[in-house]
Amino acid sequence: MKQEKSLIVNGKVVLPDCVSEVSVLVENGKIKALLDKEMEQPAGCEIIDAAGKIVMPGMIDTHNHMADPGPYNFREDWYCGSCSAASGGITTICDMPLPSEPATVDKSGFELKKGIAGERSVVDFALWGGLIPSSIKDMKEMHDLGCVGFKGFMSFATEAYPRISDGYLVEGMRTAAAFHGLIALHAENAEVADFGCKHYSQIRCEDEACFDEARPWWTEYDAIQRAVLFAKMTGARLEICHTTISQGVELMQNAKKEGVGVYVETCPHYLIFDRDVLREKKSFAKCTPPFRSRENIEKMWKYVMDGAIDVIGSDHGPYTDEEKVKEHDFWKEPCGFGCNDVMLAAMISEGVNRRGLTWERLAALTSGNAAKMLGMYPRKGNLLPGADADIIFIDPEETWSYDGSKSFSKTKSTKGPYQGMELKGRVTDTYVRGQRVYGDGAILCQPGYGTFVRCEA
Repeated sequence: MKQEKSLIVNGKVVLPDCVSEVSVLVENGKIKALLDKEMEQPAGCEIIDAAGKIVMPGMIDTHNHMADPGPYNFREDWYCGSCSAASGGITTICDMPLPSEPATVDKSGFELKKGIAGERSVVDFALWGGLIPSSIKDMKEMHDLGCVGFKGFMSFATEAYPRISDGYLVEGMRTAAAFHGLIALHAENAEVADFGCKHYSQIRCEDEACFDEARPWWTEYDAIQRAVLFAKMTGARLEICHTTISQGVELMQNAKKEGVGVYVETCPHYLIFDRDVLREKKSFAKCTPPFRSRENIEKMWKYVMDGAIDVIGSDHGPYTDEEKVKEHDFWKEPCGFGCNDVMLAAMISEGVNRRGLTWERLAALTSGNAAKMLGMYPRKGNLLPGADADIIFIDPEETWSYDGSKSFSKTKSTKGPYQGMELKGRVTDTYVRGQRVYGDGAILCQPGYGTFVRCEA
């Protein structure tokens, strides 16, 4: 959108409660109005023809790991990672504290990351703060700086980013509750999960699918139970990250009915791949919590469809192919892979095309609910007048196969779980605040176009 005023015509526009053939008037980076297609076009507008396209709110990726700044930005950096995001329809990246150093656990770490992202990102960005024992004293200041929430690990994490044990977790929740902050947790029982992985390594288990047994579903369930109870007792708002188990979603659904402020995030890969993918892809598909059974995946889809699952995050966290086999022992290899450029296409293929997921529900899962949860609504997460013109065009008929070697990501792995996946539906254009940042297969803006989005509510 080169002009200050632009009009998107002939597209199928995804609004919160319907898909409409209205035209979208954009002025100075904002959505000015929705116009009936029969109305006379305003004068002085650049006309953008979206015929045959789905016009949807840009995605807000609730769960991204940009390894920048720090010693790990050879895996991903803000420029490459944001280009990858833009190519997949993400217009706002919500960056997690790991694995950057220094982590975003205090003002200095926050300002460093905000500065680097501001110089390099091509899409808008928000920052999670860290929740570790030593950072609780800094939470209010981080909230005032604009952090969308605070991420902690109930499982073991790293020496530099230690797990949040129960006592500190309760203290952190009480602190957050005082300013209506959001706590986000990686929920697994630390000791049992760690013990299981060490045991399977010691017995030299050669069946990678047993990762689901080393860190069984009930280690996740136990941690979710405790977290929800603590949230209920402290009044804290809580998001459980990358939920993999239907039992956990059901527990949180019941907690919502009791008035507990809990949100459920899952990832596309937990809705597509079962534990058997590890036998084929091995450590290149290894992530935590583990992939579960096919039966569990079908139950998770039920909760995607009925609204029990609130948001979809990518958990984009690339490692190089060399890092993924460095230990020569599946049980000791690192967890994570890149995927922010394929997550939407995967959800369209598996959800919209295969299961009848509505475009409105998909937009809520990938944008609207995240904006509300993270204090960005109504500025972000919708295509209603007054919102930022964060808009994506999707060709719902394009068929293609994912090839990591063509990714904009800094780590161009061709060994991850999505490699070679046949997809139907593809992002063709991405606009951030009215500017076309991705189209025709290329990045169309300079590094640093993206701006910081703070939590306002």
